[in-house]
Amino acid sequence: MSNFERIYISNDKDLEIFTIPNFLKDSECDYLCEKILATNSRSQVAGYGNEPSVVMESRTSSTSNLYDEDLIVKKINKRISKELQIPAENGETMQGQLYEVGQEFRHHNDYFTGDGYTNHCLSSGQRVYTFMIYLNDVEEGGETDFSQIGRSFKPTKGMAVVWKNSNGIGTENPASLHAGTPVIKGKKIIVTKWFREKKWDIAKDHELGRKFFETQASVSKPVANVGDKTFKTSADLPRLTELGFKVVKLPTNTFRLINEAYKLLQNVKTVENWPGIEQFIHDGNGNAPVEIFNMDFCHRIKEIIQEELLPIHEEFIDYKERLIPKWIYGIRSYQRGAILNPHMDTISTHHISSIVVVDKQVDKDWPLDIQDHQGNWHKVYAEVGDLILYESATNLHGRMEPFEGEYFRNFFLHYTLADYKFEG
Repeated sequence: MSNFERIYISNDKDLEIFTIPNFLKDSECDYLCEKILATNSRSQVAGYGNEPSVVMESRTSSTSNLYDEDLIVKKINKRISKELQIPAENGETMQGQLYEVGQEFRHHNDYFTGDGYTNHCLSSGQRVYTFMIYLNDVEEGGETDFSQIGRSFKPTKGMAVVWKNSNGIGTENPASLHAGTPVIKGKKIIVTKWFREKKWDIAKDHELGRKFFETQASVSKPVANVGDKTFKTSADLPRLTELGFKVVKLPTNTFRLINEAYKLLQNVKTVENWPGIEQFIHDGNGNAPVEIFNMDFCHRIKEIIQEELLPIHEEFIDYKERLIPKWIYGIRSYQRGAILNPHMDTISTHHISSIVVVDKQVDKDWPLDIQDHQGNWHKVYAEVGDLILYESATNLHGRMEPFEGEYFRNFFLHYTLADYKFEG
């Protein structure tokens, strides 16, 4: 393979990624640009349930499908297959994408998970390789950012960026997380070719996915039958990870968005107050030293954060269950002396959660106390920009040491196990 480069990341996994300068001639790039500019429509992403594809704000580009009936497209497809030494029949239709100023595709993985896998992969298998080619030089912005490995590629006309997403189902590499950053000036035009484990058959994939969801809908599940995913107590819920918690870094772009919301909310900070709060957050004297930045003022930003961080929560539980976004309340600001009593989160809905550390000014760092699945307690420290993932309806957690500092600010994301029904 041309100009092969293997990039290692800190968690002992590696991402196979390489570039090919001048993979396409200028004339080929110009030809494809003309086709994409002439015919395109709003880009989509994999949907939920039996909806294969949906429009979401995380991807604002336009898309154009380029078929082998065009002899130049067919020639380029053959060249790509030869470069990767993968049969052409395993390749999806070449797809062109157009990004205007401000448009982007926020951090995501190209491999399918959950319902996306059911809708798109039951015949063809998982996406193995992505082969992306820049068709123009972008005046400013539009880089392809691989946040997990700390690398970003500037669009350069004719250059291909190629990476391996997986060896097939169960081997997906989260280090392939990437984004098309917003175009600041000019346009960005690319083509992308994805390759599957087996011969790509979109019609059969969709047919098998449709039949799966029809079967699921037609099955009548008696309440409380053995094997049903129903629960009444925390003990009935699955334990999906070894310990029940993990600390990871937030993707750069997501944290940038969070900071934008944080700045916007500086003037709407209020005292957090609800019935019984003193039994939950207190200073030992019956007071609740805590304030809140209500994120309802940034409703769309909340939705985008939930969308962007969903794959990280799915990866945390190794894709063992489907997750749906449930709740973001606001940025809580703990003040000096605060204690957060040990508790488990709302059992009916708050199953897989995370704590986002937004800002802190401390005299002494303030750990999260959390009990693992074996009953052992741990002190977990996190820095600004960290994400503490945890199984929030099964693991006791709190902050039992009085807070020493001016403020400690974080917020919580909660996701629900989609296939579990609460019968409390």
